[in-house]
Amino acid sequence: MLTERPPARDVAHVALRLGRLMLANGADTVHVMEAVIEFARRLEYSAHLLVFSEGLLLTLEDGEGFHTRLGPTIAGTAVNMGALATLDEIRRREICAPSDIAKIDRELNQLEHSGNRYPHWLVVLGMGLTAASLARLFGAVWAVVGVSVLVGIATQLLRQRLGASSANPVAGAALAAFGGGLLGALVMKAFPGASPTLCLVAAGMILVPGVPLLNGVRDTLGNHVGTGIARLTMGTVTVLAIALGLFLAASVAGDTLPVGETLPLLPVGEDFLFSALAGGGYALLFNVPARAAWACVLCGMAGHGLRTALEHLGLELSVASLVGAFVATLVARLLAQRFRVPPVVFAFPGIVAMIPGSYAFRAGIGGLSIMNASSGASPALIGETIGLAVTATVVTAAIAIGLCLALAGHRRIKATGG
Repeated sequence: MLTERPPARDVAHVALRLGRLMLANGADTVHVMEAVIEFARRLEYSAHLLVFSEGLLLTLEDGEGFHTRLGPTIAGTAVNMGALATLDEIRRREICAPSDIAKIDRELNQLEHSGNRYPHWLVVLGMGLTAASLARLFGAVWAVVGVSVLVGIATQLLRQRLGASSANPVAGAALAAFGGGLLGALVMKAFPGASPTLCLVAAGMILVPGVPLLNGVRDTLGNHVGTGIARLTMGTVTVLAIALGLFLAASVAGDTLPVGETLPLLPVGEDFLFSALAGGGYALLFNVPARAAWACVLCGMAGHGLRTALEHLGLELSVASLVGAFVATLVARLLAQRFRVPPVVFAFPGIVAMIPGSYAFRAGIGGLSIMNASSGASPALIGETIGLAVTATVVTAAIAIGLCLALAGHRRIKATGG
């Protein structure tokens, strides 16, 4: 029971900080709006919130009038599911006195400046295993899978170093892809019978902004078009930057990356195994609490493994992706009730391996090849590039739609918002 309503300026400050941290750590717009509006309502304020890609604008209404405040600019976004789980617990906490607001503000400040709960070396090793798992899921031979471990480790190390130096995230993704891709292309010289393509693609896949892309589609479908387009644009630019880094790495190593390479399907049992390993690696990267990391493994198996099983039965890739994402998110919802965390904590690490990064990267590489060839580009190259780009777009949208359908009805905005 609230004994005394806190001042509007204090409520606005903490509510905006709560929303900004959620947005910066991977929450979609609806989740942010729900959290901020409900938090203000429990403190006896009616809230109106506008969410932009750069920040938040909040208006609180009480019997005395309106109080509007603009939150600080969001410099960049990351994916930290552990932080989202903590923020979800904080915003549901019972508040009895104005002093509780100051306590929450201190907790938010501590959370904002805390890093990943896992040691850097463990995350690096986890991403090496994830890169190898993704390469195998794409049908790579074992030599490529082995080299992909080194590529994943190198790529993650570069990403950590560039992130610590506050480098531009798009430029950092391109540089990490170039460094990891170059190492992979050079090591693959020891295996002249194997193509380095999937090794380089695995390096790019662990850099793919899968969560922002999925959130971009969800925001657009959920009538938050401005934020959605901003996220989709940033995600697309990042994917193109990664493709450029891989293209340059292959060029320096003297390799060519074929655009029209066909990717075989793994046996279902093997796909389940490597989907589980990839889900575990993403749980480390996304800072999922250790006690719940196994849930990401289960969701990965339910998503990617089911998709492969459906493709073996003859179902088209985009439809199989939609079904896989839907089932994986339903599993995430059930597990989220047990751990009392948002479903996305498990859903995103479980389904991000389904993002068609191989298609997107090869489309980007095809576009660069067309640019180099200019008017001499072959119709086959142009057609293959367009087909890859369309496939990547449709499959990503299908995954996001499956995610949205499974989450439908899970939460509702309990007050008005912009």
